[in-house]
Amino acid sequence: MKELKAIFALLVLLVGCFVLYKVIPALWGNFELGRLVDDQSVVYTYQNKSEADIATAIVDKASAFDVALTPDQVKVVRNAGDLSISVEYTVHVDLPFYPFDMNLKAASKNHNVMK
Repeated sequence: MKELKAIFALLVLLVGCFVLYKVIPALWGNFELGRLVDDQSVVYTYQNKSEADIATAIVDKASAFDVALTPDQVKVVRNAGDLSISVEYTVHVDLPFYPFDMNLKAASKNHNVMK
């Protein structure tokens, strides 16, 4: 009986590790994307780039983190010295018996102190 419990515990541990192996890259990419959005909101607050140019730059830089984005998924809003950047995207996790989609978000807002 003890052997059966040990085998079952090992099986549960292996399944858990496999699920983490599939999910953690998407979560790590979202973490890195959040840091990128924070940094870029500070940088672009003080530059006169259009919203479309900012969205394109974020899409290009996100590809370094293996995050596949389109410019339509990046929302950039500029209001009276404020810059708000938000990104919403979906990552498909393909598990053998339970494939699912993770809806991930990253957002940042920065205020221009010079205005």
